[in-house]
Amino acid sequence: MNKITYCYHSHTKRCGHASGEDEEYIKKAIEAGLKDYGVSDHVILPNVIQSGMRGAYYLLDDYLNSIKNLKNKYKNQINIYTAFECEYMPQYEDYYRSLLEEKKVDYLILGQHCYFKRGEVIWYHLHGVTGLLEYTEHLIAGMKSGLFLYVAHPDLFMCVTGKWDNLTKDCAQKIIDAAVKYDIPLEINLGHVRVYGMRHFAGTYSYYEYPFTPFWEMVAKTKARVVIGFDSHRPIDVLYPGLEAVEHIVNATGVEPIYNLSLKDKKNKI
Repeated sequence: MNKITYCYHSHTKRCGHASGEDEEYIKKAIEAGLKDYGVSDHVILPNVIQSGMRGAYYLLDDYLNSIKNLKNKYKNQINIYTAFECEYMPQYEDYYRSLLEEKKVDYLILGQHCYFKRGEVIWYHLHGVTGLLEYTEHLIAGMKSGLFLYVAHPDLFMCVTGKWDNLTKDCAQKIIDAAVKYDIPLEINLGHVRVYGMRHFAGTYSYYEYPFTPFWEMVAKTKARVVIGFDSHRPIDVLYPGLEAVEHIVNATGVEPIYNLSLKDKKNKI
């Protein structure tokens, strides 16, 4: 398999479900021989407390300053970028846009996990078919917004209903078609591979998690662009991201991910 030179999907301990110090991740990225490393923790939102999912708003300046300092410290060894992984929600579109326009972050990635409705957190995976349809609708709206560099774990919908049926396939096709229409790459996400291992690809579909090979078979038939996301939650994940899953998907489907990707001269656009 080709050597990957970048990681643009990574987290910090501020989100509440990752560990390690910011600098430890950077040191591991250098050890791994990466040229580009983006820190993209779950977006910190004003007036939102969501323990175990995202950092409280008072942590924003600490986050931004920490990454800025690391950029300067390691500028001769690796390109470091500041970012967030965001759920698209219309009420936060202006906030996201301001993060970009004020150059507080270099890019945003689109990762739908939940949304807020009348002050309540709605998790897609708890709402079956309704969650599947909402996930698809919201993900496509996020792609259309033009705010995001790429789509993280687009096949997360397999966690919602656990069924690869006609409805799920239709939603998958809509997501892929939108990625082509809005020219936004889709990410082969490696987070669950590290947690659950290669049993994802044991030859049966009794265990539904992402990356989901049949989804990538559909992607391979289109002109959708594909990137790789480490989704690192521990410094060691940068050294051992689970690239064997990418190799499996490439061999099984013929999809062609981008292995060498630099944002140095292409801010907020691949």
